[in-house]
Amino acid sequence: MFGHLLYSVYMNDPEMRLLRYFVTVAEERHFGRAAERLHMAQPPLSQQIRKLEHQLGVELIDRSRRPIELTDAGHALFEEARLSLVHGERAFAAARRAATGHLGHLHIGALQAAVDGVLSYVMRAHRRAYPDVKLELAELGTADQIVQLTEHRLDVGFLRGPVDEPTLTVETLIDDPLAAVVCDDDPLADRGRIDPGILADEPIILWTRAAAPTTFADVVELFRQHRIQPPVVEESPRIQTILALVASGAGVALLPTSFINLSRQGVRFVPLHDPLPHRPLSLAWRAGQQSPLVAGFVDVARRTGPQYLHDLTLRHPQLRPEA
Repeated sequence: MFGHLLYSVYMNDPEMRLLRYFVTVAEERHFGRAAERLHMAQPPLSQQIRKLEHQLGVELIDRSRRPIELTDAGHALFEEARLSLVHGERAFAAARRAATGHLGHLHIGALQAAVDGVLSYVMRAHRRAYPDVKLELAELGTADQIVQLTEHRLDVGFLRGPVDEPTLTVETLIDDPLAAVVCDDDPLADRGRIDPGILADEPIILWTRAAAPTTFADVVELFRQHRIQPPVVEESPRIQTILALVASGAGVALLPTSFINLSRQGVRFVPLHDPLPHRPLSLAWRAGQQSPLVAGFVDVARRTGPQYLHDLTLRHPQLRPEA
């Protein structure tokens, strides 16, 4: 329906309609055949071409010859008119594609855990479905994403809740629980799952509060739930530094499971027994958002999340949910 509306606008524009009539006559070199192509009678078509010539003040067609020929002015107009019609058709096609979410530009914010995990799956699936939509990614914390979403600087965010912002819609995408990251020669590495209580005497390496406030809060909540206060031996704002420290045997880290995708040698991600803080990785966008670009991206993300988790457990069987 929208495409018919755009075509109607296109054909109801007097100048564009006259150009279309003229180009068709110029291509056919015959008023009768041109009229047939345009699904109209020949006399009205001839009148419209006369109208165009009157508006321009020049003769475009030499009617004394058979088949009819273009004048010099007609040849000049023909080349430019064809380009104008092509550009017009492209513009209308672009409008139609944008209206269905197939053309445009999306600004996406994402936590590092999303960047190193599900986001690549979502973006790859989205590029296959919407190859002409440009995705611009910014790695941002949850608080910054909330601000930029409300200020219309981001269209979609991958963040962690809870989010107390009524102007945003927040929807769980995947569960991304904390896992214990241990040195691969640590006895804990051989366990299928770890009871958090046994970490009470383990040296802990923390991801700093400033770098990852939501993960830091998760770790603190985990300790509270299990009533433990393990010794903290190191803190770092950088994931790669934390993984290197763990690989060296300096201690155990508690990180979102998504970081298993970094495939760091010398470490093993071991799931934890419940209860765990429940802070899944979520999608956020402005409430009441009518953009087909956003709707298309959210739909792809919803469909891709389960596939990502399925593939993740195939690659890392220890991550399969508890029976």
